[in-house]
Amino acid sequence: MSYFEWFVIYIVIWWVLFFIFLPIGIRKSNTKVLGQDSGAPEKTYLWKKFIVVSILALLLTLIIVYVINNNLISIIS
Repeated sequence: MSYFEWFVIYIVIWWVLFFIFLPIGIRKSNTKVLGQDSGAPEKTYLWKKFIVVSILALLLTLIIVYVINNNLISIIS
């Protein structure tokens, strides 16, 4: 596999994990501010989520590349 294929696998996994992690840890604001949506979160913790998702995506990418390179899974029976 080329590094470009590794990169594509990483990006796909990263986006899927990022959308899974987005709602985790979100709390609605108890204060009402004029012009602000009532469902707006207080803190999103995007930097923490970005770092965690990046590390998990890297680990999953390495596992998937290892499985593909070593023919551990047969796609066509």
